[in-house]
Amino acid sequence: MIKSINKAIREIVLEKKMKVVLVVDEASLIRLEVFAELHTITQFEQDSKPWLPIIPTGRTNLIDKLMYQTSMPLASRIVARSHMEPINRQEMKQYILHHLAITEVKTKLFEDTAIKAVHQGSGGILRKANHLARGALVAAAKNQSRTVTADHVRLASTEIS
Repeated sequence: MIKSINKAIREIVLEKKMKVVLVVDEASLIRLEVFAELHTITQFEQDSKPWLPIIPTGRTNLIDKLMYQTSMPLASRIVARSHMEPINRQEMKQYILHHLAITEVKTKLFEDTAIKAVHQGSGGILRKANHLARGALVAAAKNQSRTVTADHVRLASTEIS
C-alpha cells in the first residue's frame, strides 16, 4: 500500500504539478505503530524531496506519543509545534458573539450567565464550547425561549455527556 501511496504522490507532484499535504486530525488517537508508517510514506528519494508534509493535530498526549522510540523518526521531521490553550471567559464571549454575528443574529441571544456556563462547561476548549452552545440553542428552541440561559446550557451538558 505504501508503494501505491508513494506512486500517487509522485504523480500528483511531478505530473500534475500540485502540492500535497496530509492533515491527520486526532493524531493523538493513533496507535504507535502507525507513526512509523507515516514516517515511511514521507520518504522520497532518500529524503531529498519533501513532497508530503504532514500536519498532525491532537490533544497534548500527541507530544508524549511522539517521544516514544518508534515515533522518533517522524518526530524528527516536525519543524514547528503549536499548542492551543483554552480560552478565558471574555474570549469565550467574543467567540460566541462572533459566531452569532456571522449568522446575522441581531438580538442578544445568549445571556451572560449562559456564556459563563458554556465557558465553565467547556473548560475553554472551543470544540466542547461549540457542542454546548449548539445544544443550548436546541434546548432554548424546545422551550420556545427567545434567549439561551444557563439552564439551557446545563440541560445541553447532560445531553452531550
